Amino acid sequence: MRPRRTACALTATLGLLSAAACGGPDGGGAAADATPAPGGTLHVLSSIDLEHLDPARAYVTSTQDVGRLLYRTLTTFAPAPGQAGGQIVPDLATDTGRPADGARTWTFTLKDGVKFEDGRPVTSKDVKYGVERTFAAELPEGPPYARLWLAGGETYKGPYKDPAGLASIETPDERTIVFRLNRPVADFGSAVSLPMFAPVPQDKDTGVGYDNRPFSSGPYRIDAFEPKKQLTLVRNPAWDRTTDTVRKGLPDKVVIDLNLDPAVVDQRLIAGQGEDADAVALEPIGPASVGRVVNDPRLKKRLVTDESINTRFLSINTRHRPLDDVRVRQAIAYALDKDALRTTRGGPIAGDLATTLLPPTLSGAAATPATAAATPPAAAATLPAAAPEDPYPSKDGKGDPDKAKALLAEAGHASGLELTLDTPATAGGKAQGEAVQASLARAGITVKINEISSSAFYSTVGSPARQHDLVIDGWTPDWPGASTYLPILFDGRLITPEGNNNRAQYDSPEVDARLDEIAAVGDPAAAQSAYGELAQRIMRDAPVVPFLWDRAAVLVGPNVAGAYGHTAFVGRLDLVSLGLRK
Repeated sequence: MRPRRTACALTATLGLLSAAACGGPDGGGAAADATPAPGGTLHVLSSIDLEHLDPARAYVTSTQDVGRLLYRTLTTFAPAPGQAGGQIVPDLATDTGRPADGARTWTFTLKDGVKFEDGRPVTSKDVKYGVERTFAAELPEGPPYARLWLAGGETYKGPYKDPAGLASIETPDERTIVFRLNRPVADFGSAVSLPMFAPVPQDKDTGVGYDNRPFSSGPYRIDAFEPKKQLTLVRNPAWDRTTDTVRKGLPDKVVIDLNLDPAVVDQRLIAGQGEDADAVALEPIGPASVGRVVNDPRLKKRLVTDESINTRFLSINTRHRPLDDVRVRQAIAYALDKDALRTTRGGPIAGDLATTLLPPTLSGAAATPATAAATPPAAAATLPAAAPEDPYPSKDGKGDPDKAKALLAEAGHASGLELTLDTPATAGGKAQGEAVQASLARAGITVKINEISSSAFYSTVGSPARQHDLVIDGWTPDWPGASTYLPILFDGRLITPEGNNNRAQYDSPEVDARLDEIAAVGDPAAAQSAYGELAQRIMRDAPVVPFLWDRAAVLVGPNVAGAYGHTAFVGRLDLVSLGLRK
């Protein structure tokens, strides 16, 4: 979705909630109990498109899940369900990085024997060039860490305009890469797990065209790619499994069908016949299929259900009138029927109704009696001391249109107003849009739905000039921690003309200053607590309305083994571990 995840400050490695599964405690049921074997063709049925394959531009969870099959990064997430999957482990590098100079300098040594698909060795210069590409104006969609953290990054324009490169990335030899930062970054070893830290050979770089054919350093290479329709991956003969402790590389081929009707995906996997016996869904099952699957023991054994650390929310464009009035935004927060939105995703199986931006799986997310006092009076009166904060409460999460109408009248909009909502042009996106439309209508707000192709959705809403009033949105952290939510979503200094992640276009000097203060906190636990309090402060301004803490329920074919949901991919299957039964 991340999209995804981001951070510009200190964070600790946090414990996540254990995965919960329909078929077993490991999150995988029968699909995880069987032993996967080498060989065969794994089919992936997707109801969405892949927005970007270029590692410089890949900042959506589904694409990053697929990208792990194609390219390696300095570090990566462990291939495991639940809490273990949130751990950062070495990938291209021999370790998770060696900090010096108060965490302002980080050194990594590449493993010996890692090769590109043509057999040439992956070198430190390839990693350096891959990171430098992320500065190019032509490739704006990726995370902003390099621009934020690398010394000189604020003026560097990327290798197409400045082929001399960025001096703060040093490559003293073919296996050593050194990053010199403009500030201490205690979790830089986690940041280098992102695709932007994948190696790119300069002679294979085709600029924006690299999106269609990134050069492989992982177990698979691209055999054929027809955007919006199908991606076919075959084995990379130069991949050496002895250098890779993360990817199993079991299937001979992986075929990903794109933009399928979600109902058809469910029907095919429920039947599980022919090649669909060797298939998995990329997205969770649809709401119409939930009852049939969970009430049939044979199908339920093939349902993989895991927690994630994703929050789904409605972003409100604070720069558009009358949404620049906090009372109007608060009215929307009260009016939104969160339960109806969850129903469009399958009901309770899709997750818990969100009352805060930070999910309860992250430290610092829940309110305490001390921080509860900072909530709006209406919320504070109903807030139990040990409960998560809910600044805009309603009975059963169904919305409070009367409270919303009162706020609109106070803001001078007693006769209502008209807004435009951006949604993905998918069945799920349309259903969510209609749920927003119906719930806000009860408060006198007319909502026009603007559907955008799923392949261009985040690129479009990430352009402030093209974004409308409201956006169906969400966020998964780049690695576990509150610091990977708040800075990129709400730091007004990071609003960009393209690739913008602050889709509320929220700009508060007070909040920006507090983000800087927290970034300088040396105690990770204290930083986490401070982020939790800041999240509550931000929610008083209602730039977004959280509605769901995600849980993903994904159906797999009867011949698939090794399946589990991964916390880094919104509970979707970790593709690197999948195989077919012996």
